[in-house]
Amino acid sequence: MNLFLRKSEALRHKHFKRILIVHPFGIGDALFMTPVIRALHHAGMEKIDLLLGSRTKALFDHHPFVRNMYEWDRSPTRGFWEMCQRALDIVRLLFRLLLNRYSLLIDCSLQHQYSFLAWILLWIPIRIGFDFKDRGFFLTHSIDLPNAFHEKPAPEYYSELLSLLGIEPTKTPLELFLSQDDEDQAQKALRDLGIGEQDFFFVVAPGGGESWGRDARLKRWPTNYFAALMDRLYDFDPHRFGTVLILGGPNEKSIGEELLKKVKGPTAHDVCGAYSIRVVAALIKRANLFIGNDGGLVHVASAMGTPLVALYGPVDPRVYGPYFNSGASLAVTHTGPACRPCYQNLRYQADCVGVECLNELTPERVLEQMRSANFLEQLSHQVTR
Repeated sequence: MNLFLRKSEALRHKHFKRILIVHPFGIGDALFMTPVIRALHHAGMEKIDLLLGSRTKALFDHHPFVRNMYEWDRSPTRGFWEMCQRALDIVRLLFRLLLNRYSLLIDCSLQHQYSFLAWILLWIPIRIGFDFKDRGFFLTHSIDLPNAFHEKPAPEYYSELLSLLGIEPTKTPLELFLSQDDEDQAQKALRDLGIGEQDFFFVVAPGGGESWGRDARLKRWPTNYFAALMDRLYDFDPHRFGTVLILGGPNEKSIGEELLKKVKGPTAHDVCGAYSIRVVAALIKRANLFIGNDGGLVHVASAMGTPLVALYGPVDPRVYGPYFNSGASLAVTHTGPACRPCYQNLRYQADCVGVECLNELTPERVLEQMRSANFLEQLSHQVTR
C-alpha cells in the first residue's frame, strides 16, 4: 500500500517549474528516456535536470533540453576511507539538489531509495514513477508495474509516465546529440585508420555491455560467428563491406582482439576502449552498418539512425530491441529454444551453460533473416553517410 498515492487527475495541466529525472541504469535505458525529455520540453517544462550513473552522464552533455546533470556514483567502494569519501560526496550532492527546489521528481529507477530521499531530504512534493514489486511506497503518483517491462518496447513504458502529467505519450525516436568536436574527433580517428570521408565501412560490437557484469557472456554471440558473418558480407560486396571497426568498452578489449584474429576477409580495426562513448557514437553515425549484440551500442546506433542488425539471445527484442530507427533495423533471434526469452522481471538465468539461443543462431541463419527482410538489398542502395 502507498500512503502517499494521490489521484493522477490532480496533476493534469499542472506546470512544473523544476524537474529532476532519476535514471541510474545503463546506456540503452538512459536513451529510452529521451522521448520523455522531448515531450516535457514541448509541454513548456524547460528546467529539466538529470541524476544519472557515471557511465551515462556523457550521453547528455550537449542535450538541448537538459539544464543540469548530476552523477550518482554506484561503483563499489574499497576500504573505510573510500566509504567515508563516498558518503561525503553523497551529502554534497544532496545539498546541491536541495538548493534547486524541485517541484517534480520522475523516478525511473524501479527502486525506493531515490523517491525516499526526494521526499525526506529534498522535499520534492510530487514524485512519480513505477510501482515495481511494491517499491513505489514513497511515490505520490505511480504506474503499477507487476511484471517489469514485457511485451512492448521499453521506451513506451517510460513514456506512459507522461500520462500522469496529462501529457499525451507519442512515439518519437531515441536521441543523442553530438557536438562538432565529437564529429571532428571521429573523422580524425577514421583518417588515422586510413578511412576517407567517402569510404564505406561498417562496425561490429561483439561485447555485451557492462550492465550484466560478468554475466554479459549470456548476451554475446560467439566471436567465430561474428568473424564468419563479416567474411560472408565481404564476399557479398567487397566494396561496401571491405573495412570494419570493432567497437566496445575498455573491459571488452580482449573480445575485440580475439575477433580481430579470426577475421579473414575485410580489413578490420580493433578500437575497443580507444574512444569515449560520444566519439564512438559519432563513428557509428558515420558507419554504413552496425552489427552488434543486445546492449547499449545497439540503441546508440538507433539514435544515430544507422542501419543496424542486433543479435538477441535471452532478452526479448520486442521490449529491448531497436526502437523507431530512422534507418533500416533488424532484430535477429533464434526461435528454436523454448526457454527464450528467459530474461523476465529484470532477472536472467545466470546458471545457463549452453546458451542455445545464441550458439544455435548460426551466421547462416542471420544471413537468411537479413535476406528475408530485404536488408542486404536496402544496403546495396546506400550512399556513404
